Amino acid sequence: MSMLGDEELLVEMRAALDEVEAAADRVRRRVARSKTTVEDKKKLLSVTVGGQGELTRITFNGDAYRQLAPAELADLIVTTARTAREGAQRKTMAGTAELLADHAGLGDIARSATSMEELFEGVTGLASNKADRQKGRAAS
Repeated sequence: MSMLGDEELLVEMRAALDEVEAAADRVRRRVARSKTTVEDKKKLLSVTVGGQGELTRITFNGDAYRQLAPAELADLIVTTARTAREGAQRKTMAGTAELLADHAGLGDIARSATSMEELFEGVTGLASNKADRQKGRAAS
């Protein structure tokens, strides 16, 4: 491969890496802004968690929760918080799946390459195929 070809290949590789980093940043920002709120079945309380499942709010709906035994109320809070965290995790996984779908095959290429040249060719081919798919979607 000529020196010019190597430079072009490196430019394409850098562009592909920049694209992956930008997609990862989009997912991180979406997760940071995300909130999931779940209400228990009896509608006594609702729990809100952030994108990473961190508890941000517990809201009691009325005074009916006061009729519960302390252990029962604690269990209700924990169960509702768990359900909210699971919902937040599903949202995060959906965003990650979107990122991986955009860059499907990257891990396979990295694992199967037997040389740097194969790795470069595989990644640039992946980037070219993605660009072709995007052009096809834009044309339709």
